Amino acid sequence: MFYRVMADIFMVVHFAWIVFMLLGFVLTIRAFFRPAFFDRWLFRTIHLVGIMFVATLEALKAYCPLTLWENALRRHYDPSHEYPGSFIIGYLEHLIYPDVSPAVVMVPTVLIALFILAVFIVKPPARFRR
Repeated sequence: MFYRVMADIFMVVHFAWIVFMLLGFVLTIRAFFRPAFFDRWLFRTIHLVGIMFVATLEALKAYCPLTLWENALRRHYDPSHEYPGSFIIGYLEHLIYPDVSPAVVMVPTVLIALFILAVFIVKPPARFRR
């Protein structure tokens, strides 16, 4: 039971990371047009490093470490790796691991990472402009 709970916690953390990446993208677009709206250097720096990491993983066709750890925990819980989770966890799993071509995920991820990097360079947070 411990391994199942830990795997579910990893999935929720993974989902939170995805939301953070998407929210950061939206806020970066907003900050480009209204710099005073969102000029949080720590958030933007963590987001930049995170999205570059995600884009690198996608470009290398490597798995996210959170995915690897979650799968290892699920195997400890159930060697057949059948999904024994709840209704909500089942929907989270389909959001995090969509059944689409890898290019559908890789191309937008790399484009978003390049956009975030360009905005960070063109309009850096106030702390870095000083």
